[in-house]
Amino acid sequence: MSNRANVHDIKSMVELFTTYPDVAQPLGGLHQAIMRSASMFSEGERELMASLVSALNACDFCVGVHEAAAEGFGVEPGLLKSLLDDIDSAAVSDKLKPVLKYVAKLTRDPARIVIADTDAIRAAGWDDDAIHNAVCVVAFYSFMNRYVDGIGLEAKADELRWMGEQLVR
Repeated sequence: MSNRANVHDIKSMVELFTTYPDVAQPLGGLHQAIMRSASMFSEGERELMASLVSALNACDFCVGVHEAAAEGFGVEPGLLKSLLDDIDSAAVSDKLKPVLKYVAKLTRDPARIVIADTDAIRAAGWDDDAIHNAVCVVAFYSFMNRYVDGIGLEAKADELRWMGEQLVR
């Protein structure tokens, strides 16, 4: 039996969004704009960022969903774990590493972001639109992590994987 707080005994995202449609509608639009619209980052890269933010925020629900979605978009299984261990040695392109370091730092310690962090992203070949997109991923998933955890959503690993696969479809 779970010891987590639960609002209205809501058990799923569908139930949450059905119960609170006035919140669900703008969140769905924001998700679409940040995660699926045109971007310098692939959908898999954005899902990887979402799973990294969620892991750093200890939101198991969102980690399970977005790690599965990232893999569904072609991200190598196990990559999230290696990013959490050490971004520098993880099997991602050198171009993506400063972005992921920025994502991690903005998630963990936003007040310590400095110009050198964004300069490193630009030096790797990204522009300000890419930085903006990364900031939006961090901000959106920091919100969603707290929303999901505050409501008390939980699911089994196979259910989370299924939800992630649905995001890919």
